Amino acid sequence: MVIKAVSLFLIGMLLLAMFGRFRVQKKPGRKGPAKKTLEARKCPKCGSYVLGDGTCPCNKTAK
Repeated sequence: MVIKAVSLFLIGMLLLAMFGRFRVQKKPGRKGPAKKTLEARKCPKCGSYVLGDGTCPCNKTAK
């Protein structure tokens, strides 16, 4: 009984993998990430990445 359940589960996973593979191959215009890491904004002082429209933490003064 357990062997039957395991074999049905594996067959089901195989079918899902096959359908997933066919679905992915039919998308011709698949795009990569929106912005590559090399093109992202960096701080000129410390070289860390700047997220959003804010400034780098190194520019803020400590209180």
